[in-house]
Amino acid sequence: MQSLLSSSAAQTLVAYDRQALDALLREQTPLGLCEALQRGAFAAQLTPEQAKELDVYLSDWVQRALGLMPLRDALLVDQQRGARVFDLLCVIHTHGRASLPATMDVAEGRLTLELDALPTAWAMAPSLVALAAQAEQQGWALAVLGREGHYPFPDNLEELTPPAPKPIMEPFVPPTGWRRRIAILLAVSGVILLSLPLMLGAIPRQAAGLPLALITLALLVGIRAGLKGYLGAFCIWMVANLPSFRYGSELTAMLWPAVPMMIIGLLLLGFDRQVRALWVWLRG
Repeated sequence: MQSLLSSSAAQTLVAYDRQALDALLREQTPLGLCEALQRGAFAAQLTPEQAKELDVYLSDWVQRALGLMPLRDALLVDQQRGARVFDLLCVIHTHGRASLPATMDVAEGRLTLELDALPTAWAMAPSLVALAAQAEQQGWALAVLGREGHYPFPDNLEELTPPAPKPIMEPFVPPTGWRRRIAILLAVSGVILLSLPLMLGAIPRQAAGLPLALITLALLVGIRAGLKGYLGAFCIWMVANLPSFRYGSELTAMLWPAVPMMIIGLLLLGFDRQVRALWVWLRG
């Protein structure tokens, strides 16, 4: 593939995806891009020489402790290398080019022309009109490059705010201190209410009533569950205490409203951060 940065023509019109390029600058890091490049990514867009050059610049940023910051920040910190890195990134996102006739002199840089506002002289070069039409259809940006092949350096780097980091789930910490004592007291009370009638030779009338509530409450207190966790546990506790949720009841009476309430309870439990942390801790 002929390099887009080494055209023999005096000037070249290129169409490149500026939106995808902005997303790359905002979301990708030099380290991530360097690892992708070493795995063979962008082999179809870059020549081996260009890929090696980009790898050198990215590796240098990684060694200078710039590897984990967004590419946008690296370009702001090191604009000297950043200009060349940006050129190579533009090559990756360039989808078409056309040579300008030697008799045509156009100012270098990004173009903001619409298809119906193209200069009259462009009519003499159908390739320019076709590329401009394709760029307008696809939403690509147009730029005129000189012999050196430098793309216009972005003037909106300050606006390319990196996405907010994903919240890190706090690891589950077993209860300690007064929270542990309260959780143990609630759990022991529930077990006593459940086992005492059995020890006296009787079957508890409502085993899923107060005993289950105390045991569930002990778990929620121990893991420091939030409001969603309490609401989800309450919904599941209500399912076990529905009048129709009994052995011998009709199937339709048992499923409604038990199943919808069970689904809502499980969803609420899943949305609770501490419940998810407990699940991760149990799986580990």
